[in-house]
Amino acid sequence: MKRFLISGPNRAIKSEIDISGAKNSCLPLMAASILFKKKVILRNVPFVQDVLTMKDLLISLGSKVELIKEKKTIKITNKKKHKLIVPYNLVSTMRAGVLTMGPLLARYPKNKIRVALGGGCALGIRDTSWHLSGFKSLGADNTLSKGYVNISSKKGLKGNIFKFPKITVTGSSNLIMASVFIKGVHIIKNISIEPEVKDLIKFLNNSGADIKFIGKRSLKIRGVDELVNGDHTIIGDRIEAFSYLCVGAMTNGRIKVKKINPNYLLTELNILKKIGYKITINGNSIILSPAKKLKSISIKTGPWPKLATDNMPIILAVLTKIPGKSTIEETIFSNRFMAVPELKRMGAKISIKKNKAFIIGQKKLNAADCISSDLRTTFSIILGAISAEGSSTISRIYHGLRGYENLQPKLKKLGIKIKLKK
Repeated sequence: MKRFLISGPNRAIKSEIDISGAKNSCLPLMAASILFKKKVILRNVPFVQDVLTMKDLLISLGSKVELIKEKKTIKITNKKKHKLIVPYNLVSTMRAGVLTMGPLLARYPKNKIRVALGGGCALGIRDTSWHLSGFKSLGADNTLSKGYVNISSKKGLKGNIFKFPKITVTGSSNLIMASVFIKGVHIIKNISIEPEVKDLIKFLNNSGADIKFIGKRSLKIRGVDELVNGDHTIIGDRIEAFSYLCVGAMTNGRIKVKKINPNYLLTELNILKKIGYKITINGNSIILSPAKKLKSISIKTGPWPKLATDNMPIILAVLTKIPGKSTIEETIFSNRFMAVPELKRMGAKISIKKNKAFIIGQKKLNAADCISSDLRTTFSIILGAISAEGSSTISRIYHGLRGYENLQPKLKKLGIKIKLKK
């Protein structure tokens, strides 16, 4: 099993790096290709493991998928009807597989669609009941049998009004895709307005869909007859951008991240400023410069534009070295503090009470052997190892490779002493 060996501490790095396309945008865009009769071309694709798994899923449904890695492009062609079973072996390794429910329902509403339930994950239960409630508002019934959700609409899908009880990113994306071909108009309230959801809406509208905002978190979708071809460039990955900015923060160095819209990270950049780091924005680039004085902070996750839950474990690692007592409140997932035991093995002082973390900054961390349990925890542990004195090993790094493209080469480019061990 592959693992990382990181020698620390790494201090005062000075470098720049290009940010990849957003994994969390690419996956729903790939799922949306099911809606199209002919060809979809996606550009600025991050070839991470989750994207490759989604590729396998689309192929299993009958799509032809061509990867052009040197051009960061995927071509998806639909020449025949899709199969209507989404298998457990693919959904279980990549939760985004549930995003195929919406487009399959839109294309084949009167057929029975079978989608495996993925159940829980390391972060806690990710419920699909709101997805199904949204589909029901369109006239689609569902039943559960042998771990599969069966969805169909005998009379076809019709417009209605639906309000999500709580903001959900995948639920919003799923219902938007399911509504593209409805009869009439569908109003969806309390939707996610994450940049990745807006990227999906932009792609669909540019391809012939009719989706309009009628409020900050409300959409009006007028059904269209068909989508034929699509061509779209994926936005930059705000989580990756923040992760590498925090490499600069952890080493109190200077780092420039390029090919990212700074507006996607306004809350996160403000947090770094409050801690004491200097942030400079220049077009689609962000520069973090060393801090003269570091200050503790109290922060809270929430739906965009608040602090992203995916970025919480990243800033958590940074706060382990910030003088004073910092607090983080997690409001999205029930088990987001998976990095804490591993950071504590390095000497971090962190206590957890319900959904809050209390961090007392330490002058130094010490190397340790650590195990990753999920995608963002992997990077959190990497940040700890970068700052720790001695050589740390990180096992189960496949979690990190699910979402970070060229993770080791990019860290090496930043001057981090990192080796890949088998």
